[in-house]
Amino acid sequence: MTDKTTKKTVKPKKAAKPKLTTKEKALTKKNEKLQEQVDKLTDELVDQQLRVQAAEEKMLRVVAEYENGKKRVEREKERSLTFAKDRVLLGLFPIIDNLERSAQYEKDDADAESSSKGITLVLDQIQKYLKDTDDVESYDPTGEPFDPEFHEAMAMQPSDEHESGNIMEVFEKGYKSGDRVLRAAKVVVSQ
Repeated sequence: MTDKTTKKTVKPKKAAKPKLTTKEKALTKKNEKLQEQVDKLTDELVDQQLRVQAAEEKMLRVVAEYENGKKRVEREKERSLTFAKDRVLLGLFPIIDNLERSAQYEKDDADAESSSKGITLVLDQIQKYLKDTDDVESYDPTGEPFDPEFHEAMAMQPSDEHESGNIMEVFEKGYKSGDRVLRAAKVVVSQ
């Protein structure tokens, strides 16, 4: 048999609460109410700060979208102006071609030398204007190898004088602005 000894657990004595006076009780209650108000106001402050932060983020997104839209409108405006300008230039090129043809035919006629000089002066003036205002230049690819980016083949002819694939004759000059081709030259290519 085993001896069982009973152990008594000793409970620590609770510290006696000091007795509060009525004034101290009132102050404690008031302090607790103030603490509750502080906690409530702190929660409201945190909530308001979150709302302000969300509003700032939304405002930044709206400003960014506005700036992007503004840039997009500028790009579209530039593109529209470029296309409009190109249409004007493309309409001008056939006029120049006709003036050049007229000047060529006039050169063949000895009596028409003065009108040929006038046409040539007008052509030079137009070419200078195009070069000065928009860096538009004509190009005559006679003798060059055919390049479909710059030339439009109108015909192919056998030739003993030219290598195969080179341009023998130009029907209409090409025009470019910087690196951009406005109109490809219309050419006859050797076989």
